[in-house]
Amino acid sequence: MSSGNYNIPRSVKDSFHRYTMPRLQAKIEGKGNGIKTVLPNIVDVARALSRPPSYPTKYFGGELGAQVQIEEKSEKYIVNGAHEVSKLQDALDGFIDRYVLCAVCKNPETDLIVGKDKLIVRKCGACGERSNVDMRHGLAKYIVNHPPPKVKKGGQHASAGNGNASGSEADQGDDYDALAQETAKLALADEDDEDWDLELDMSDEAVAQRQVATAAGLSVIDRHNSGADNENEDSDDPYDQLGDFIRATPEATDREIFTKATELHLGKKHRAVIVVILCLFEESTTVVKDIAKHDKLLMSFGTSDKHQRAVIGGFERLIEERQDALLAKTPAILKALFDEEIVEEEAFLEWGKKPSKKYVDKDVAKKIHKAAEPFIQWLAEAEEATDSEDDEE
Repeated sequence: MSSGNYNIPRSVKDSFHRYTMPRLQAKIEGKGNGIKTVLPNIVDVARALSRPPSYPTKYFGGELGAQVQIEEKSEKYIVNGAHEVSKLQDALDGFIDRYVLCAVCKNPETDLIVGKDKLIVRKCGACGERSNVDMRHGLAKYIVNHPPPKVKKGGQHASAGNGNASGSEADQGDDYDALAQETAKLALADEDDEDWDLELDMSDEAVAQRQVATAAGLSVIDRHNSGADNENEDSDDPYDQLGDFIRATPEATDREIFTKATELHLGKKHRAVIVVILCLFEESTTVVKDIAKHDKLLMSFGTSDKHQRAVIGGFERLIEERQDALLAKTPAILKALFDEEIVEEEAFLEWGKKPSKKYVDKDVAKKIHKAAEPFIQWLAEAEEATDSEDDEE
């Protein structure tokens, strides 16, 4: 979990929990009877929860006994009165528990369905459970009158607004659908890129140990594929095990780290490289120099576009968590990745086109892109010079 995000729900303390949301922001404006609390990032928070932003806004009003103002076209969401962000975040926890989390597995991967009988059901995409929403709560009536976006085949939503949202599906649904797709890809994506050419110990004892590890790894993957992973099984998550191994054995070599990842069936997973970056560099005071020391490890998980983007994303997460120390070093960090050929020119130029919320909070992504401008500009100019030379030839 990065410094700009909370886990969903906040009670989960796992730093590698796959479900996160931006920390709620609140801005108090006006005076006297006109005082109000503006929610500047409620759209991003709601998107992370796969719910229309009007739902948590209305929930705040009911919990705090205040009127709300909802202007969807201008994306303005306001709660009348002065309310501390901590109190609003606590209220959001209540909303998540009532209207987001599965009642059985406590997974936030749910869709709200309003039945013909005007009852609201949470359908869980993880365990398949259908749990009823308490219709006595004030928000329930609002949801019935303003049903959520319809779910397409594959569990993707038609739009990010509420049932009365206007505009084309392409305008409103792209970000929402992309988020669902990227979350699914990030969880357990099978890759087919090259392995690190390890000289494995082929003794009978070593082979037997790897067979045991393989069996354990397959059981973990099977559980994920069946959608049965929940907070009680966090300790079995292979990504957690990899992170725990790196932190518990700081003397481990890069080869030993990758061997551990391979035993956990993470040798070709782009998400694994993010875990490696966050754990391996979390306390480094010489990140730029250390990149060169670990270049082979960072490339060992794969060199596809997806893997290269994950490497950039991993360092975005690292910079987010250590902004004071690393934000100003962003150009040097990216250049080190380029010099060591961990990330190629095309991947950087594509990344530099616009900030993405895939790995970090959008505000932080903007800061990182701003800091990276000298490097991206240098890279673009170098490419133009190369193209010019080619044309002359």
